[in-house]
Amino acid sequence: MALSGSAGRRYAEALIDLAGDRATVESYRASLERLARAIGPSTIAILRDPRVSLEHRRDALTGATKDEPHAIRSLLVLLLERQRIQLVPDIARFYAEIVDRRAGIEKAKITTPIDLSQSERDELVRRLEGSSGRKIKATFVVDPALLGGAKVQIGDHVIDTSLAAQLQEMARELAG
Repeated sequence: MALSGSAGRRYAEALIDLAGDRATVESYRASLERLARAIGPSTIAILRDPRVSLEHRRDALTGATKDEPHAIRSLLVLLLERQRIQLVPDIARFYAEIVDRRAGIEKAKITTPIDLSQSERDELVRRLEGSSGRKIKATFVVDPALLGGAKVQIGDHVIDTSLAAQLQEMARELAG
């Protein structure tokens, strides 16, 4: 039995291998990100509609993607013909993850009680990169329940310096 997402990952890996140089890898990444945003559930339903001939669906798809790289257009036609066009968002996500991993970039989720300014975000990312020795690509989330501090998740590692966590720790110490 195939693992969830394994088909999307295989297509993404094949595209990266096909790309070769860094500029092409980035061009494919940008193209896949655009397509993942554009190919939503309604588009997928139309492209999978058996009442419309495969030739018409293929023509519509190639016409709509005429400005995308040739390899990406070929992949889309292959996915359409194999009734796998719904994999496009997964392929885009896996592609970005693989490219980032190969470049040594770690994803981080940073949760704060308030929205940080761009300069505060940049400074926090710089500090994390300095302490971890890795390049960090961060996403920021606001959770007012934290009260203060921050919670940082890099991979499986969580650093919780929030006021809520500190209060919970103090309560455990007082109870013990």
